[in-house]
Amino acid sequence: MNKEEPLVTVLMNGYNCEKYLKEAIESVYSQTYKNWEIVFIDNCSTDNTAKIANSFNNKLKYHTTPEHTNICQARIYAKEFITGDFLCILDTDDLWMPEKLEKQVKLMQENQDTGIIYTNTIYFTDTGSEKLAYDSMMPSGNLFKQLLENYFFSFETVMIRKSTMDELNIYFDPQYNVSSDAEFFTKLSYYTKCLYIDEPLGKWRYGHGSESDKSLCLFPKEYEILLSQLSEMIDNFEIKYKVSIDILKSKIDNMYGICHWNKYEKIIARKYFFKALKRNIKYVIPWLMSYCMDYKSYVSLRKKFKKI
Repeated sequence: MNKEEPLVTVLMNGYNCEKYLKEAIESVYSQTYKNWEIVFIDNCSTDNTAKIANSFNNKLKYHTTPEHTNICQARIYAKEFITGDFLCILDTDDLWMPEKLEKQVKLMQENQDTGIIYTNTIYFTDTGSEKLAYDSMMPSGNLFKQLLENYFFSFETVMIRKSTMDELNIYFDPQYNVSSDAEFFTKLSYYTKCLYIDEPLGKWRYGHGSESDKSLCLFPKEYEILLSQLSEMIDNFEIKYKVSIDILKSKIDNMYGICHWNKYEKIIARKYFFKALKRNIKYVIPWLMSYCMDYKSYVSLRKKFKKI
C-alpha cells in the first residue's frame, strides 16, 4: 500500500439522510487522529445528501450507487473503494467521540493478532436522553461463541483490520439485509481475536427509525441462513457449538413469534413463543402477553419501562 494513502477508511452509506449528515461527518473531521479518508456512498438520494457530503474537502470521496438498493448492497458496492489498512463504518445518524480513531489505531498497531476492536457507546435521542450501552466490562479475545449466542457489537464503534477481512474473504453478504452486521462480525470473529475498549467512543442515535413488518420477519430468516452457512464453514459445527446453537434457535423462534404477533396471527405466534420458552423460560413473557394485547401495545408498554 502506498504510504501516502490514508491508514483508515471510514465508510459512510446514506440515503436521504440530510437531517443528521453534517453532524455525523463533522464527528469524523473532529478526530484527533488525522490519517483517514471517508468513502461516502450515496444510495441515490433525492434530498440534500449530495450537497452536504460534497461541501467537505477531498478527504471525503463521494460515490453514488448505480441504482437505489438496501444498505448491505450499498456496502458491497463500496468494497472496491476501501483502501485503508483499517476499516470503520459510521452510519449517517450516529457520531464518534474525538479520540476514537486515535485509540483504536494505536491498539491495532500494538496487537497484530487482533482483527476487530470495539468499544462502549452511548445510546442517545434527539430529546437529549442518554444511556451507556454496556454497564459492565465486555469481553475480549475469541468471541465467536458469545456473538453467536447474542450479537452485541454496536456497529459505529468497531474498527476492522482490512488484511484479516481480505485474507479470509469475509465481507458483507448480499443474502442479508437487516442483520448484515451480525453476520459479518460473527463469521469474522471465528478466525480473529477481538479487543474491547471500556470507554464510550461512539454515540448511537436511538428512536429515530421504526421496525417495519418486513424487517421483523427478516431477522429470523437471516439468522437461519447464518446457521446454515456456519455449518458449512466450520467442521462439526452442530456438535462443537450445540449449546450456543440452541440459544440462538430459541431467539429465532421468539423472533418468528414476534413476526406473526405483529401480523395479528396470535395462534401461530404462540406456537413459536412456546418453542422458544421450552429452551429458555425468559420467553414466557411474550407468550403470556400475546393472550391479552397486540404487539404494538406490548412495544408501547415496554418503552414505558425503558430509561431511553
